[in-house]
Amino acid sequence: MAKKVTLHDIAIAANVADSTASKALTGTGRISAETRRRVRDIAAQFGYARPATKTRTGNGRTGLIGIVTPDRNGRFALPLLAGAERALGAHNHAALLMISQGVPALERSHINQLSAQGVDGLIIAGNTCNARHPIDPRIQNGLPTVYAYDPSDDPADCSLICDNEGAGRQAAEYLLGIGRRRIAIVGGLDFFQATIDRERGALDTLRMAGAAPLLVINDRWSEDWGERAAQLLLERDEMPDAVYCLNDEIARGMCRTLQMHGHRVPQDIAVIGHDNWDSVCVNVHPTLTSFDNELETMGRRAARHLLDAINGRPHHGVFQVESRLVIRESTDATRHECTVPDGARGSNRRRAW
Repeated sequence: MAKKVTLHDIAIAANVADSTASKALTGTGRISAETRRRVRDIAAQFGYARPATKTRTGNGRTGLIGIVTPDRNGRFALPLLAGAERALGAHNHAALLMISQGVPALERSHINQLSAQGVDGLIIAGNTCNARHPIDPRIQNGLPTVYAYDPSDDPADCSLICDNEGAGRQAAEYLLGIGRRRIAIVGGLDFFQATIDRERGALDTLRMAGAAPLLVINDRWSEDWGERAAQLLLERDEMPDAVYCLNDEIARGMCRTLQMHGHRVPQDIAVIGHDNWDSVCVNVHPTLTSFDNELETMGRRAARHLLDAINGRPHHGVFQVESRLVIRESTDATRHECTVPDGARGSNRRRAW
């Protein structure tokens, strides 16, 4: 009879201690992802069947989820984390957040570390809206993974994104609805999917209404570009009566420059932004009408989709989260503060207009 393969045999073949081999096969302990993969590959080759053992959760799981993001300032990552933790807490899970700073090698290193910690799954969160390549399967190590904000370009993966095209439609509908007809669109870098989608939504809506944009111009996602774009508009023979800016920083620079040249916002020119960052939208005059990306909702849904995948019910494809228009003074002079309830906090969600 062939000798039964033991844990010790696996450890010898992998050149590790018996305890390390055990940790690799049970998904516990702090060992490198490379060691964990090597031990598991050897165990599979030898046909080793690990005896059933109890773990901290009784089902081979640690109850930990890894979230990896390039977002250094937390504008995108922190609300997404808050939403994810609410969903995870209801299922006795917790999240570990790692910041990759947009460096691929650092992202890989963080995923290796999280894998070594024995996380049950990963949320890979972005901050550009651009599609990205999925995690290398050799690094992913078989962990269920959900992509948030920046989708995976593999349709078999599960991704959650903002409905940027829908935001563009809402912006055009709202401006037309308050009687604005000479509408300019000012965006950021034109290779960003957010620029492409928000412009497409607005242009399609204007076209369906029998209207055309006064001007469409793109450059950087910055207040400086908003100021320069305003100067370009001021040099035109025909001034706009509304400007749809594709992020809040552009909109803030736009408002400041228009006011410096004697144009009232919103009486003469209404201005809309996007992202709904309090530091840009609220602590200024006029307060800024903007779209909220509902990142807490996205984080909550991403966590639920990941929990489904962990439990053997994976989702596939791209799922959109609708942006919410928050009306303030830059389009309605009577709005001295935000009067729209946070749709992520209750069932009384309503439109702001």
